[in-house]
Amino acid sequence: MKNMKKSIFKASFEESLNLLDDGVSGKFARDIYQDTLKKEQFRGTKKSYVWLVILTFLFIIGPNWLIVALNDYLFYHSDPRDLTVPLPDINFLPYWVFWTALAIWLLLIILGKRYNQQFILIYRGQFHFMVTFIIWLVVELNLFSLNLIYAVAGFWGMFTFVSLMLVMILSMIFSKCQSLEKLLYGENIKYSFSDKLFSRVFAIIPKYGGLVVAIWLVIRIFFSSSMENRNNLIGGFGILVSILILNILVAAFEIYFMFPYILQGYYKWKYPEEYRDWEGKTVEEWYGKKYLKKHKELLK
Repeated sequence: MKNMKKSIFKASFEESLNLLDDGVSGKFARDIYQDTLKKEQFRGTKKSYVWLVILTFLFIIGPNWLIVALNDYLFYHSDPRDLTVPLPDINFLPYWVFWTALAIWLLLIILGKRYNQQFILIYRGQFHFMVTFIIWLVVELNLFSLNLIYAVAGFWGMFTFVSLMLVMILSMIFSKCQSLEKLLYGENIKYSFSDKLFSRVFAIIPKYGGLVVAIWLVIRIFFSSSMENRNNLIGGFGILVSILILNILVAAFEIYFMFPYILQGYYKWKYPEEYRDWEGKTVEEWYGKKYLKKHKELLK
């Protein structure tokens, strides 16, 4: 057992309970779980389905469609002279991106229907709204921002920026996985040389990568041939900083708060009976009437 590689997905039931002690997400996970439990009593009613459809169109599909519609207007219906920054020759956010993302989001909902135990419904709903929807929204915002700053930052400026963001997110994921392993197993995990190497690389690149992008934009501003180009570059720099802050905040929320919360749901799915006993729920309260009709063996 000692030789088995540790993983955040291979903990025992007793070890998985340590997730509740996470100093960052522990209270958040407990609060959101209890709050959602109160709302679950309305699930399955006709009124709840109507409201679910309305809210989905207003607050999930609507915002994502508006971003693409605004981008389409700027690209094909606005006067370029009215824009503070020039648009690139390539549209990075065409309508097909929205329709593809919507299809993927709906497909995930359909696939999630197979996990219909009462105790997992809370996590399933939060996953679709707090994880997949937010990622969809942020991807569109990034592509929209790319249209606004590509012409002023240039290919290499954008390539460096996107690479920096990806490395920063990977660094945060790697760091959180390490801390979760230590939390789950209650011991110091011995990492391989490659793990340590990637950890150091991921720590260095975000620290100095932003400086490289900033220097690149400053050089373009001061060596620009006209005042108009300088103003465009300054405007593009403001958009770049804004999207950088947004990406960091969203990535931090998903990785440090939602990921441990969803991981708790994974372990409840992995050890359903153990968690049912631990939470003191009856079989019907835990699995739900609909699920028990198809799995009568659980009533024995």
